[in-house]
Amino acid sequence: MLNTTEPRRRRVLFLTSPAGPLGSGEGGGVETNLMNLTPILARRGHTVAIVAPAGSVQPAPEVRVYQVEGRPPVYATTAQRDQPVFCQPDGVLERMWETALRVQDDYDVIIGINYDWLAYYLTPFFRTPVGHVISIASTIDAVDEIIRQRFYEFPHRFAVNTCAQARTFPFIDPCRMPALYGGVDLRRYQFNAEPSNRLSWVARVSPEKGLEDALAVAQRLKMPLDVCGKMQHPEYWEACLRRFPDVDVTYHGFLSQDELHRVVRNSKAMLMTPHWVEAFGNTCIEALAGGTPVVAYNEGGPSELIEHGVSGLLVPPRDVDALAEAVRQIDTLDRRAARRRAEEFSLERFADRYEQFIEQVIGEERPVPVDWQVHALQLH
Repeated sequence: MLNTTEPRRRRVLFLTSPAGPLGSGEGGGVETNLMNLTPILARRGHTVAIVAPAGSVQPAPEVRVYQVEGRPPVYATTAQRDQPVFCQPDGVLERMWETALRVQDDYDVIIGINYDWLAYYLTPFFRTPVGHVISIASTIDAVDEIIRQRFYEFPHRFAVNTCAQARTFPFIDPCRMPALYGGVDLRRYQFNAEPSNRLSWVARVSPEKGLEDALAVAQRLKMPLDVCGKMQHPEYWEACLRRFPDVDVTYHGFLSQDELHRVVRNSKAMLMTPHWVEAFGNTCIEALAGGTPVVAYNEGGPSELIEHGVSGLLVPPRDVDALAEAVRQIDTLDRRAARRRAEEFSLERFADRYEQFIEQVIGEERPVPVDWQVHALQLH
């Protein structure tokens, strides 16, 4: 059970996703969470820093960012399950953890938000306690295996975003691992009771996000579709447009939080159509905060965030017919219920959960020593 006493003021070093700089959109929800979380932790009196790829923006003046040059790794989100593990001499992931190793004595705890084999492997080699927030669902066998080993050695140093994400790892008991969810600054989101007759879709433009399903719904219902997000795979975008040439689609690009909110709150519904298991879904609670109900596939993070028939509608995964029918019913929902649901995911509550997890990682007793030279050989 997590410690619920008043937390001490801690020196916390976070490591973000190596996929891209903070503020670029390449890191998806990891970026969003750190940009939202670290300023509020700093305001609470913690010393907060982030190790991030070069070119990262600073979330707040009081949050230090260690800028690290290097080559990004292969995207885990589009990898095959048998993707091999390899290290790059000039890799940004490797250099980020080298940086953490060098500065570890300046911090009480290190928190990696990641799904990278090297990050989990290095856990016992640090003097400063290292905790991990697993950033995505089970995707690569080799990464899952090192998570399994480290989880059994350091069970209190792991957290997930949602219980639905935890269930994708068969060796993890979701009841034993804290789910940290996410949070939004509700002051920045204005409720809109009178949206336009439009749909919105917000995600990285990448095959695992299932944009074609949203386009199919927009075509069937003859509704305009607003697409917002990082353009990671232009060839996929072009292929989707060729499949659905009659859809009135507007691509807005990767928007600031305020700009994105203006687009999404003006839509009848936001569609979430991932073809993989979303670990959380920050865009879901951001849409709800503006009063926009969410229509999503009933799996992963959205299945825990959306109250079916209240703040949105859930349909069977990959069922485009059901998705379209749900949109037809969207006017039966009270948009005020969507806003009330978002209020359960405030930044304050989000920071509370992270503070509790930080104390859990720091307070864990060290396990029985292992002959790491022998153990390392067994991993390969």
